[in-house]
Amino acid sequence: MALVPREVFFVSGIGRHHDELVSFELALRDAGIERFNLVPVSSILPPGCKVVDREDGLRKLRAGEIVFCVMARHTSDEEGKE
Repeated sequence: MALVPREVFFVSGIGRHHDELVSFELALRDAGIERFNLVPVSSILPPGCKVVDREDGLRKLRAGEIVFCVMARHTSDEEGKE
């Protein structure tokens, strides 16, 4: 069974905390995707994949759902480095 995306949406979030895991959780909350089980994949989108807005994309998902995602992360332990 092929899992081929037909729609995609984009989110971003920022989390600040002295603990890296907590800051990651805060970033997920800021992005509005903390309720999902995120599975990272590469960044290949098939031809014809439609970009939908964030609200429409989130509305189609349920809490606890497995969601494939392309995730970029940046972390720093230095004040002011983002």
